[in-house]
Amino acid sequence: MLDIIKEKWYFAVAAALLLLVIVIVNRYLKKHREKKEQYQKRLKEQALSEALKNSRGRKNVFVQNNQAAPIEMENSGNRQETALGGRLVVQISVTGQNSGNYVLNPEEHILIGSAETGNDIVLSGKDVAPKQCDIFQYKDQVYVKSLDPGFPVELRRKVRQTAVGEKAIRVLTGDQIRIGVHIIQVSLMDYKGNLI
Repeated sequence: MLDIIKEKWYFAVAAALLLLVIVIVNRYLKKHREKKEQYQKRLKEQALSEALKNSRGRKNVFVQNNQAAPIEMENSGNRQETALGGRLVVQISVTGQNSGNYVLNPEEHILIGSAETGNDIVLSGKDVAPKQCDIFQYKDQVYVKSLDPGFPVELRRKVRQTAVGEKAIRVLTGDQIRIGVHIIQVSLMDYKGNLI
């Protein structure tokens, strides 16, 4: 038996070399896969950052002492209420005279009105104020507040309608905001695009 091993030693060396090559290739592929995943994650984060940038530069409507006082409209039941990882985006679909779809960051205050400058979403019509309303994030929840009491803003949730005033009202996925003839459908999403 010992004679056979001595005669066929090159098979043992070849098997050891083959095993070594397999280990090295696996390590290389694992590192390559990790680098590719990190690169894709960075690309996704950069794309999200670009998508969340406001199209027009402006200052927030609120100053520190004048922050809107959030109130609850109704208990939302067992729904998940915060985004995974703390990131939250708002998808807004506008129907009416000015139709469009937007994905915006509520931390930056989403301003809606008829003025061409200073608003993130511009709506036309005599029934829309220059600065109509603000959709914003406060403590991981999204709220809407009317900025001009002379122009009504309504929040519709299922069969219930509420007038939005100077006090902010919480917004949930599926809510509609009515401004004049415009209907704004609101969807809250995490940074991966999953509805909340």
